[in-house]
Order: sequence, then C-alpha cells, then structure tokens
Amino acid sequence: MEVSKGDLVFLSDVHLGGFDDPTNESIESDALALIDYCRENSLQLFILGDLFDYWMEYRGYSPPYGEKVLTAFEKFNKSQNTLYITGNHDNWTGPRVEKAGFDVEHEYRILDIGETKVMLLHGDGIRDESYSLERPLLNRTLRNRWFLRVYQTMLPPALGVWLMRKFSGFSKKRSKGDKNCSLTMQKWALEQLKEPNLDVIICGHFHKSRFIKNSDGLYINIGNFYKHRTVGIYTKESFSLVTWDADNSKFVLQMQ
Repeated sequence: MEVSKGDLVFLSDVHLGGFDDPTNESIESDALALIDYCRENSLQLFILGDLFDYWMEYRGYSPPYGEKVLTAFEKFNKSQNTLYITGNHDNWTGPRVEKAGFDVEHEYRILDIGETKVMLLHGDGIRDESYSLERPLLNRTLRNRWFLRVYQTMLPPALGVWLMRKFSGFSKKRSKGDKNCSLTMQKWALEQLKEPNLDVIICGHFHKSRFIKNSDGLYINIGNFYKHRTVGIYTKESFSLVTWDADNSKFVLQMQ
C-alpha cells in the first residue's frame, strides 16, 4: 500500500517487554522498523495505548527494556510531537517518556482530520461520565493518582515494577479473552457515531481488529501489534486497517 508525506499511522497494543526474550526482540525490531519508516517517509504516528506491557517510572527509575524504542521516538519527535494516549498497561509515565517528546494524554483526544471529527482513545474506558464508558475497577485503581502515590511511596522500584508486571499479565489475559467487553465497546462506539460531532472512532485494547462502516461513521479497533502487526492508517483522505510488513518495509491492506 502506497503512502504519502503527511499520512497518519495509528498504533496500539505493542506490549513491549511482555513476553519471552525472542518474542520481545521480534516485536521491538518490527516496531523500530515502523518508527524509522514513518520518520523517513514523513508520516505522523499516533500511539493509542499499551506501547509497553508494564511501564512504570518512579524515584528516577524506568524499565530498561523500553530504551531503544524511546530513543527512536526522541529522534522521530524532533520534527513533531507524537500523541501518546496511554493505556491500562502504560499509564504510569514520567520524565523518561516526556524526554522522548511525546504529547501524553491519559484519556482521549478528538481531532479534526481533514473535514472528519475523529475520536482517539485506548478503549479501556473514559473517566468523563458523560460518555458512559466506565473503566473496570482494576483499571480505575491502577490509574488513580492516589493509589500510585501510596504504591510508589511504600514499595521500592524493583519490587514495585515486578508487582506491576504481575498486574499487567493478569489484565492482558482478561482483556484478550473477554469477548463480551469487546462487543460492548463496539456497541458503544456505534452509538457514539450517531452523534453529529463524531465521524470516526479509533481504539485498541481488546486485541481484536474491527473495521465497521455504516451511514453514521466508522469504528476501527486496531487489534494488536504484538501478534498480528495490525495498524490503522489514514491516506488519500480515507482510513484503512493494514498489516505492517517489516521485512519488506510496507503496509499490506486488510480492510478499507
């Protein structure tokens, strides 16, 4: 699939650091290739959560497994600030992520893309009650600033990050297997698209790709990068769901 300067790429659920060493290395290599490709072709990247599997920064500590990707984004973000909507696995950002030049958002963002109103979010819920998309209790707890303050005060970094990895493993298995929640999100998105101020909703979180277009608008769930390498893309004034082929440095069209 051909791309042009200024086209947009939407990436979600990479889950760097969440697997065995060979799998982590393969995911990281393909993600780095995608970042380099976007930089070389002047494409704009949007991260829609769970770039990392258990990211937590505190007391001057950040997980070392993310360093290569953050360094690549430092280079990428010299010409632009990548929007990074955090997910339930990587909400605990700090100075290291800020140093990489991200525009960090912990909830959602509505953008004008051409003449289209596009809502970007991770998909685990929204704190704003007017959207009626409440997060599960575990996700609300892990995103709560008071919980994090107590957690990081009581636990040393090594233990805190180890325990957060356990939380992440449990959360990932739950969101991956919960078909009902995925369908609930799909129903919510299609209801939201009936509103006149929204045309497209793009998210991730459930690891199941969706591309549903009707008279009200378009709902895209990117699926996941860590296993299927699926990515959302906006080019030639239309949205598509594609697969990133790192070996051949190209996008392969899945749905449009």
